[in-house]
This record gives sequence, C-alpha cells and structure tokens, in this order.
Amino acid sequence: METTKYAIIDCRVSDPQQLKGGSLEDQEVIGRATAMRYNATVAHVFRKPHSATTTERDDLDEVIDFIKKYPHQIHYYIFKCIDRFTRAGYPEYERRKAELEKLGVQIIDSYGVIQPIQNTLDHLGQKYKWSMYSPSEIAEMISAYQGKAEAREILTRMVGAEIRLVQEGFAVRRAPDGLHNKRIFINGKDRVIREAGEKAHYFQKMYELRADGIDDTQIVNILNATGFKTNIYTRWDRSDPEHPRKIGTRGGKVLTVKQMQRYLLQTEYAGVSCEKWNKHKPVRTQYFDGIVSIDTFNRANRGKVYIKVSEGDEIEVLYNYSPWGRVKRLRDNPMYPWKCIACPFCNKSMLGSPSTGKSGAKFHGYHCGGSKSGDRAHEYFRLDKKTFESNVKNYLDSLKFEDGFLAGLELHLLSEYREREKEVVLESSAISRTVSDLKAELAQKLEAFGFAESPITRKMIEQQIAELDEQIKGAESQRMEIEVNEKSIRVFVRYAKYVMEHPAEILTEACDLQGRRALLGLFFEQTPTYNEILNGTPKLTALFKLSEEFKGNKTQLVTLRGIEPRFKP
Repeated sequence: METTKYAIIDCRVSDPQQLKGGSLEDQEVIGRATAMRYNATVAHVFRKPHSATTTERDDLDEVIDFIKKYPHQIHYYIFKCIDRFTRAGYPEYERRKAELEKLGVQIIDSYGVIQPIQNTLDHLGQKYKWSMYSPSEIAEMISAYQGKAEAREILTRMVGAEIRLVQEGFAVRRAPDGLHNKRIFINGKDRVIREAGEKAHYFQKMYELRADGIDDTQIVNILNATGFKTNIYTRWDRSDPEHPRKIGTRGGKVLTVKQMQRYLLQTEYAGVSCEKWNKHKPVRTQYFDGIVSIDTFNRANRGKVYIKVSEGDEIEVLYNYSPWGRVKRLRDNPMYPWKCIACPFCNKSMLGSPSTGKSGAKFHGYHCGGSKSGDRAHEYFRLDKKTFESNVKNYLDSLKFEDGFLAGLELHLLSEYREREKEVVLESSAISRTVSDLKAELAQKLEAFGFAESPITRKMIEQQIAELDEQIKGAESQRMEIEVNEKSIRVFVRYAKYVMEHPAEILTEACDLQGRRALLGLFFEQTPTYNEILNGTPKLTALFKLSEEFKGNKTQLVTLRGIEPRFKP
C-alpha cells in the first residue's frame, strides 16, 4: 500500500504592502499545482510577510517547528522560487536546506530548479555521504546568489532614493509628535514634507516657556492642565497577515519632564533636519520653516543642542555649546565677581587670579591672553582688581532713567496685559475643558469600581482614580496660577523699579557667576567687553534703548534716559 506523502506550502512576501497585490494567493495556486505533480497532499499553507534577506527568520522557524510536531510525516517543503526561500546567499541556503533534510523534508521550488538528490552508487546498491549529490547544485548556487544580488539592488534603489530625499530636506519617516506628513507633487514627482499638526500649539508653548526660563516641572504642569497627551498609536496582531486584528493602543499619556526634554532636542521643530542619513549634517526642511524659530529653539535648549546660522545662511548643529565661551572651566570665585565681563581682545570671559610680586605680596587682578595657542592666543591683558571693579560699578551706577519712564512702563505693561488677557482666557478655557473631561472619566471609574468584584480589579481602579484625582487637582491649581491681574502688574513694576535703580547692587549681590550672567542679559544684548564699559558703548537691551528715545521724544510710553556723563578711567 502506497504511503500518503504530505507537503507544506510557504507563501511569502517581503512586506505587508505587497499583500495588497494578491501575491500570496498566486503563490498558493502555484504551490498546490506543484504538490499535485509530486502526488502530495497539502497539509498546511503558510502565508506571511517577511523579508528573506535576514538569516534570523521567525517565519521559517515556525515552519520547522510545525514539521517537528509531525516527525517523518511531512515530505516536501514547497515554495515558489529560491529567492522566496532566502535572499541571504548560498551559504545560508545550504544551511537551511541541510536543516530540513535532517528532518526528512525535501525542498521543492515551483520553477523546477531544484532536482532530487541522487546516488552515484545506486546501481551497486551502496550509499555513502560523498556519493549523494544534487544534479542542480550549481544552478541552485547561482539562483541563491542571484537572489542575494537582486535584494541588494532593490534595497539600494529604495533606500538610496529615500536617503537622497532626506539629504534634500524632504520627509520619509514618521513625523514627530505635533507634526504630520503631507504629500505634495513637485514637477510631477511625489514628495513628502512636514507640516504643523493639530497639537503644534502645545510644542510652541513648550519651547516658548522653556526659552523664558520657566522650570521644567512647571511647564509640564501647564501643558498637562491644558490637555496635552502623547500621540496614540494602534497595536496590531499580525499573526494572520491577511486579516490583521486591532488589539489595543499605546500612548495617550500625560507629559513627563523626561519626555519633554526629549522633544526639545528634536531640531525638526525648528525646521532643521539632522540625522544619520544626511551624515548628521543639518539641512533645512523643504517647504517647512518649523513651528518655532531657531532663536527660540536655542534659548529653550540652553546650549544642549544649538543651531548656529552663519552669514551665508549655512547651518551647523552644536552640542553642549555655550555662547559665553568655556563656562565650565570658569570657577565661581567670589573674589572675582566680574569675570563675566568679556575680554576686549577675544570676547571670552575674563579670568581672575592673584600675582606674586618680588616681595612675595599677592596682587589681585583680572586678566586674559598670553597663551601661545587656543582661544586666548593674544596679547596679555591684566588690570588691578580694584580699578577693574570700580570702573564696572561706575558704569552701572550711571544707568539712570527719566522720571516718566516707570510710569510709561506701567502703562505699557497694562497694555500688554490686555493682550495677554485674551491668551489667559483661552488657556483657562482649555484647562476647564480638561478638568471637565477628567471629572467625567473619574465618574466612570467610580461607577466601575462599584461593580468590580475582583480585589485585583478594584485595586487597579483605585490606582486609576487616585491618578485622575491628582491630575484634576493639578489642572485646577494651574488655572489659578495663570490668572494674571492688574495688581500683579503693579507689583512687578515696583520690583522693576528697584532693579533699575540699583543695577550695580543687584549684579554684585548675585548668588553666583551664572546668576550674574543671566542678570547681565536684562541690561545688555550681549556681554560687554571691558573697553565697551570704559567707552560707554555696550549694546543695551531694548529697554534701555527706549530710554534714549524717551529723552528725545517725551510722547513715548516706555523710555529710558540712557547714560549719565561719562567717567574717565
């Protein structure tokens, strides 16, 4: 009695997109016809999208596991052609083929390239390992290498085209949270660009608040109170590639400090692409200038990632960059509080240290230069500590304001408050909606808790209720904090008046060098050099420039008188 021979058919495509073309159905029809030629009964048909270019193939391992479940019962393993079996080259083909032969399974391609194993001593009734061979071995080797070469060519064309698009500033990957991809046609060619998404305003707010120096935790609380949630992605079960099944979602979480810090580092929000495919050399994204300016991006990142734009509009991305120079090497020595003033030769922060005279006495002073190489390779410059600090203090004390300046400033701030009031109302409304949604969700959880019988389920719901309660309290607290009123404006004006009337005192009493640098930013557009201090020519901020305008035109609301009569060094 003839034993029934069983075969399995393996239908494979490289990716899920190819499933739409009906390739799996065609491969199954061809495989069944091949099984009929061998008088074999089809025991099972495998249908999966999987790349054959890798040596670690879960789908092929699944086939082998199936064969092992029915030892000595599966005789044939049928696939369309050798490149459907593997594209990893002949060595991998031989390894997989030998693995199946050990299980008593013969591989068959529907194209008929692979021939049955023959024995050169069969006519003598003897068999040795060396006498067994495949007449189609050379043809199989060529086909296996052709499959590998074809895979290389396909990937080179596809990936190479995507790399070129990235280097030109187009998008090929999934858009970052807050942005989305938009398909456009340029000169008849299909291209993808970035565009601001529905959540872009959250990220704009994130950068703006960080650039204004707001604490990270506070920023996170503000954004979460207004309804921020991370992107929601669908999770799929693709065990059946023809009928993928939705099994859940991921994402939709509130913002955390670490997540926000990761968002802030992404240059695409400023319209700059910098990644592996463009060799980490930044390029401007096509038809998209970003949702924040480069200046806002830099101020928000505080030197962690810095986008530098040269005069020729060439851009460069720097890491751990500080426009102040080598800040980390400057120790905060209270003996030299004015090291933050820039050197007149190299614009680097001044250094401070004592020198020893012939008598052995110590002479304290500020200095820079004298090195033969590096950033301070210029003429040695040194000035006595007392003289240096006296000149700086005299200049700061000379900053005076017109009598009407503060009154004008208050009117200006109240006018700005009216504009801000519109934003506050919108922000408060968004928080109110968030609170309402959270309370509705809380009510559902409380109802579910009443029906839950399992202790584990009740504990899980209790934890969710506690988290929702914390979110509600945080949102309501944040709504109270954003309420700016006219009283707050007048309190701020009183503090501003004190700062403006005592600039030297405020700066001198700064707790550390970094704090003093930050306060200098209130008065100067960039760190003044010592020579600019002597000449009275530092670049003042807009606040002080307005004072000069006020002096010439008394109708200006916000003004500043400028500098008192110059002193002589």
